[in-house]
Amino acid sequence: MNNLVKTLINQMSITTGTALTDEHLRVLEYAYSFYEKNRVGPLYQNIKRHTGVTKETIEQLFPYGLNSVYTWVGIPIYSADKGCKPFVSIAVDNAQQVYLDYNGTTPLRPEIVQVLSRYQSDSVGFGNASSSTTLGKHAYDLVYKARRQLADCLSVSAEEIIFTGSGSEANNLALKGLAFQHLAHKGHIIASEIEHPSVLRTLEFLQQLGFVVTYLRIEPDGHISPQVVKDHLRPNTLLVSIMAANNEIGVINPLAEIGQICQAAGVPFMVDAVQGFGKIPLRPKSLGISLLSMSGHKIYAPKGVGALFVDKSITLTPLVHGGGQEFGLRAGTENVGAIIALGHAARLAHTEMKRENERLLRLRNFFLAELQRIVPDVIVNGSLEHRLANNLNVGFPDIDSGSLLLSLNQIGVYVSAGSACSAGSRSVSHVISALSVDTERYGIIRFSFGLQTTQSDLEYLLNYLPQILNQL
Repeated sequence: MNNLVKTLINQMSITTGTALTDEHLRVLEYAYSFYEKNRVGPLYQNIKRHTGVTKETIEQLFPYGLNSVYTWVGIPIYSADKGCKPFVSIAVDNAQQVYLDYNGTTPLRPEIVQVLSRYQSDSVGFGNASSSTTLGKHAYDLVYKARRQLADCLSVSAEEIIFTGSGSEANNLALKGLAFQHLAHKGHIIASEIEHPSVLRTLEFLQQLGFVVTYLRIEPDGHISPQVVKDHLRPNTLLVSIMAANNEIGVINPLAEIGQICQAAGVPFMVDAVQGFGKIPLRPKSLGISLLSMSGHKIYAPKGVGALFVDKSITLTPLVHGGGQEFGLRAGTENVGAIIALGHAARLAHTEMKRENERLLRLRNFFLAELQRIVPDVIVNGSLEHRLANNLNVGFPDIDSGSLLLSLNQIGVYVSAGSACSAGSRSVSHVISALSVDTERYGIIRFSFGLQTTQSDLEYLLNYLPQILNQL
């Protein structure tokens, strides 16, 4: 099931006061898969045959029996009195599609579509970049051009850029690759408590191998204090890992100060820049950064491609062994088309960065002022001063975030109730928890803007928001 359906299920369980059990989930999983295949909902006998759950049990488990099963996984029903939906129903004039989840992922921008189209239609572009043929040389040259484009954005050498399959893989390569150099004696790693799951889960894995990890508390506004980093350094600290900008609250960390501390201590500094790359200036050499990760789908390039800056002074153990591609750090035939697109998207993002940030900041200021007019008690999570221009994470008093997300979805407005990687969960975001936000009182929504966001989009949302909030 996708995360939207998981969110719907969780909101229905909350709305009806139903404690989810394995039986609930077994029935719902089957009903969803049956509908996806047949475009009709399963009957009681279908459910019993494939899950073992009887009609009588279903009617005990769910408030309205089969109608509830259908409603909870989004199967259309024609019974108005038993829908029990956890979102509002309002009439919308001139319905629009408004995408406000750019921190989750971005659409391909037109220039990237053209780049990919040209590559796919190129009669020689399909060559293997590792082969000793003219076709291979052409593919190699395309990859190298993209490598140089990324390097230019960071003011580093092209040979310090390693292409990966995602930002998460880049984070794994950086953390495991460095840690595996110290397997004999293990060591100590410092990270913030609000890192992306691809960093946190990797660190948990390294802890299982015997490495010691210190998770630093954030300041009240969401950033990591350089002094706190310095205070926690040990003689055996082998890495400090602090993200450039948080994916949920958009808060930017003081990288230069942290990098200076790491350099003075002789400790490598890893930065997850998946959210920051293309939005804020990043110069690893001047910031004291040893490793820095990036991802294509956050800057209007395709999904399935990322990159890692590896300072020439750093030695990593590869995670994928094979043909020796990417300077021996990441085996596997290169995804040439996606790599080309990433290089081009990075160049465009950095060329437009200043102008686009100014435009997005104007939109964010307008939107926040209108939110505060409609909901005077709305809160902003994280620093507004040290923040990505396109991010606004707010808390609505006495509103359930899942219900608000689903209600906005009904009018064509797409937002996130937290990190997209953990959407559909009933648990509170680790980032929001670290900020000590009262999630019993406030429903948390992340609005994130991008290239296609206009003031008209925001006005459309703001026009219907009071009705939605009143009904919720």
